[in-house]
Amino acid sequence: MAQRTICLCDGEYIGIETIFTVIDGKQINIKDKVEALRKKSRQNKLTCPCGCGAVLILVASDNNLRERHFRLKVRDDENRCNFKKESKCSIDSKIILKCWLDDKLKDDNLESRVSICDVDDINRKCEFTFLSRAKSIAISYSYDRVNLSDEKFDILESNSKGIKIIYIVDKSNEAVCGQYPEKLMKIQERQGYCLYLSLSDDDNYYKAKLDAVFFEQDVEGLWQEIKFASGIINQFDIVESGEILYDDNTLTQLLVLSKEKFIQERELIKKRCEQEKIKKEFQRQMEKEDAEKLIAEYNKQKQIEAERKEREEKEKKEAFIERVKNDFENKDTPIIDEDGNRWVKCKYCEKIARDSEFGSHGGPGSVNVGTCRECEKNNPDVYKEINAYFDKYRKSENSNVCPKCGGNLKERSGVNGSFIGCNNFPKCRYTRNINKK
Repeated sequence: MAQRTICLCDGEYIGIETIFTVIDGKQINIKDKVEALRKKSRQNKLTCPCGCGAVLILVASDNNLRERHFRLKVRDDENRCNFKKESKCSIDSKIILKCWLDDKLKDDNLESRVSICDVDDINRKCEFTFLSRAKSIAISYSYDRVNLSDEKFDILESNSKGIKIIYIVDKSNEAVCGQYPEKLMKIQERQGYCLYLSLSDDDNYYKAKLDAVFFEQDVEGLWQEIKFASGIINQFDIVESGEILYDDNTLTQLLVLSKEKFIQERELIKKRCEQEKIKKEFQRQMEKEDAEKLIAEYNKQKQIEAERKEREEKEKKEAFIERVKNDFENKDTPIIDEDGNRWVKCKYCEKIARDSEFGSHGGPGSVNVGTCRECEKNNPDVYKEINAYFDKYRKSENSNVCPKCGGNLKERSGVNGSFIGCNNFPKCRYTRNINKK
């Protein structure tokens, strides 16, 4: 940190940058101002700017002028002093700006760190970094974006009495990552653009750079920093109106051209994106239609194959039935097809089908004969026969024939104890209690 770069003298703040100017590209101490400041130091007229009243002396030499400018005359005053140190980069930047203004404005009475109360009748702490009353031009430099507040800007502008204010910030404050540059936008809203100051490693005036940038949102809504003028600070001039010139154009003119170019490119990119979006949507629709056609063709082929299999199955069934239709009355063994399916003939409607379509079948003398489910449900003769069959065997205490389907009865066990059930379960669900026989 640079130590004590400012003092208070005769009610005015004096920054160490006031004793510098530029000659042939070199930052040179101004003899008359150094001697005048040294004289006031000997007269104890330099006091601490924090208001503690401590007396300061100018102790800087040619070798360490940048590092230590003033110090307390009495060491014990340090305990009651509230002076805030300034960064070395900040004071070096102010020296560069002082040299730039001397070079461009040619004003021997350039003031530094001018409180707004010295310009207008207002008791506030805001200040101009530099002020040329003769040219009505002021510089407001901020090393840290923390100092970029609406209150500060409003106070400076509303009490500047026609003074043209140029806002400059340190390069380290440039915006990144597409975020909304809230602090820097405060400058852009007032000045139209932002000015970045960056120094070389050796703090040479002819190596210090100014970048003029503005902020706009791109097609995706991200904030971009667009540089429209960049060069060493000596390439930037200041005209009487307070406008800054670069390459024979005002920054305002360059800003308009750069903005128009950016907006045109953004609209072109936007149009290309919309066209690409339409193209992708068309491709997606075509792919969707192609997929639907493939699915429809697949379903059609699947349906044709199912109908073919159904037709073959029907023909196979009809051929099998034709081949065995005379065997249902003569055979004593079940009729089984080559797939292992058992076939039964309904004794009522003479329907021939798989045993799964029959409510009951089999039994002594009728291995391949049964009653289909349709007849069980709709043929009244079935109930009469079942009841007669049941009555016949119910009277026999030793009967082991199921009165419902003709199957074999046997003793079974359940949750409620033992009972008599049919061996054709679950197709036949006939049961009776053991004690009722």
